Amino acid sequence: MPQKIAELAAVSVRYGEHDALSGIDLQIEQGELFALVGPSGAGKSTLLRVLSGLQAPTSGAVRRPDDDGGATRSVFQYPHLLPWRTVARNVRLGLEYRANGGHWLRGKEAADQRVREVLSDLGIGGLAGRYPAQLSGGQAQRVAVARAVVAGPSLLLLDEPFGALDPLTRADLQDWLRSVHARLGLSTVLVTHDLDEALYLGDRIGLLHTGGRPLEVVTSPVTRREQLTDGSARRELLARFSSPAERAALSGHDGPERGSPTTLGNAKLGNAKLGNAEPESPGAGSAEPGNAETESAGAGAGAGRARTRREALTITGALALLTAPVVGSMLTSGDRAGATATTAGANPGATAGTTAGTTDARAATLRIGYLPITDAAPLLLAHDSGQFGRRGITTPAPVLYRGWAPLVEALQGGNVDIVHLLMPLAIQLRYDAKVPVKVLAWNHANGSALTVAKDVGRVEDLAGTKVAIPAWFSVHNVVLQKLLRKAGITPVLDTVPSARARTTQLVVIPPADMPTALQSGSISGYIVAEPFCAAAEVLGIGKILRFTGDVWKDHACCVTVVREDLVRDRPDVAQRAAEAIIAAQLAIRGDREGSARRLSEGRYLPQPLPALERTFTARPDPAYVSSGAIRHPEWDSRRIDFQPHPYPSYTGELVRAMKETVVDANVAWLDDLDPAEVHGDLVATGISAAALDATGGLTAFGAARVRTEIVEP
Repeated sequence: MPQKIAELAAVSVRYGEHDALSGIDLQIEQGELFALVGPSGAGKSTLLRVLSGLQAPTSGAVRRPDDDGGATRSVFQYPHLLPWRTVARNVRLGLEYRANGGHWLRGKEAADQRVREVLSDLGIGGLAGRYPAQLSGGQAQRVAVARAVVAGPSLLLLDEPFGALDPLTRADLQDWLRSVHARLGLSTVLVTHDLDEALYLGDRIGLLHTGGRPLEVVTSPVTRREQLTDGSARRELLARFSSPAERAALSGHDGPERGSPTTLGNAKLGNAKLGNAEPESPGAGSAEPGNAETESAGAGAGAGRARTRREALTITGALALLTAPVVGSMLTSGDRAGATATTAGANPGATAGTTAGTTDARAATLRIGYLPITDAAPLLLAHDSGQFGRRGITTPAPVLYRGWAPLVEALQGGNVDIVHLLMPLAIQLRYDAKVPVKVLAWNHANGSALTVAKDVGRVEDLAGTKVAIPAWFSVHNVVLQKLLRKAGITPVLDTVPSARARTTQLVVIPPADMPTALQSGSISGYIVAEPFCAAAEVLGIGKILRFTGDVWKDHACCVTVVREDLVRDRPDVAQRAAEAIIAAQLAIRGDREGSARRLSEGRYLPQPLPALERTFTARPDPAYVSSGAIRHPEWDSRRIDFQPHPYPSYTGELVRAMKETVVDANVAWLDDLDPAEVHGDLVATGISAAALDATGGLTAFGAARVRTEIVEP
């Protein structure tokens, strides 16, 4: 009997009045590739989050490999590679902290050797020295799989991993995954909306329905070494979805149906039967099937031989590429006057002034990208309250990202236009990665804390443990290392921490995953933006050891960032955008509780409302003074505050602090960076000042034009 690697028993997940999953029973067997298919909204991603440990079920029991000393890793639709790291160093992320696999290697040499082995095993060793910008979409996704595989996980979870790829590349990756899965014997769960992909790759297939129907599990009606011949298996699978809405949602899929007639322009492709198409070398770009001979499927196949699956996908991919420049220009245009924005759940005022057919020369569209942290509040509430719209700027529904790397990629690639970014990250992007970004204004002040397990009483107790940061280039890393040095602790990156040697290992974890890691004991603490610190308090899994605003008085964590071309080509739009954000900051200061409720009710932030309310409170609880979380009550610093003026003194002091902060990256570029010159180059000072003057000036915020930095860890 096959060994069970994971199991769900009567698992349900409920959000308010909505059942995302209801009574799910599922067993994942050792070494199988289990394909989970269903229409959008059926709960596929929720089920995957339960398997990964990121989502606790409302009811039912879950057994995961991690419960028995194993590890689970995930790969998502987008590879989320760090643009400043090579392929080899992106893959090495999988060895750098327990949440990424749990298989520790002592020393950099052992880790690098393991990375080389995995890249070779997966056939992409030749990509090791490249940067993400030098990779194709298919190559980037292979690297994402390598990053997941490098730590030897017991269970690999794939969430629509090929959904963003063109049909031909998707076919290559499917063949490659079959080969990798067979060679490594991985236990894998693949989530897909594509019935053909499920049939082609799955040993077993789980059918997840909407409307509360139970999960069905069927054995794939075709063998793993067969292509479909006439589409009957797909039709049989589709028929199991009795709801017309479900069938309609699953009928559309990328590329032609394997073995089904496909119309492309005036050319009708007949049914194609492929022979045993074994993949060749799994290396990048070399996953072509060998021996892809075809037979005619009868008179309906038309004159001549029927096209192979790959030929059909090549034609489909070519047609898609022909239309790409038109679509791309629509998506990346910095000024899309006349476009109609659709903003789900947002205040109608958010799109005022830019409806279809407008001739207003002031009209523009800016797409907002954000992380689910309170740092994003000015951007989100400027959108929600219509502050952008009243200034002739359309802002479609803001796009949520799970980590800093994908947010940076989205800004760099033109998928979004205005974001909140960690101030040190903005510096690194402009001067190291050469990404032309500009800071419009501060987004907020303070707003972060060092959150620890309940048994940690002092910073000194962190020696011999691991502490998570959201990014190497972050004020969180800067402040944490100031605290550690004050406590006589040395931060380390690639070595196991030692209480005797007084070392603490720093690990990078996406903010959304930090509370789970703390609760599981993988880390002893994390330093990150709110409301993840307040959430740990509300959920009873941790406590605040020190607020960052009590270490560096009223420091900026995130700043509002755009690409430089907006500032250069449309300074009027950039200024109006800054004015909208400043107006939102004033509104937040005037109604902190209402702002917290709107972020929750508008579903901008997923954390519980009590955590948001605790973050936005006007005055910190006096208990923080007695606990030591606040050691400078005379500073009268808010837990989070909102103030737009970018102080040059802060930029200069931050650059100096970054020079003494340990990061897992090449920082030679910092050596030549003059702290006194960065501010005038990085910050759009003229636009920032004009926007502030147009919205009440610094007096509206009770702030002065010049200040002295106060840093006392």
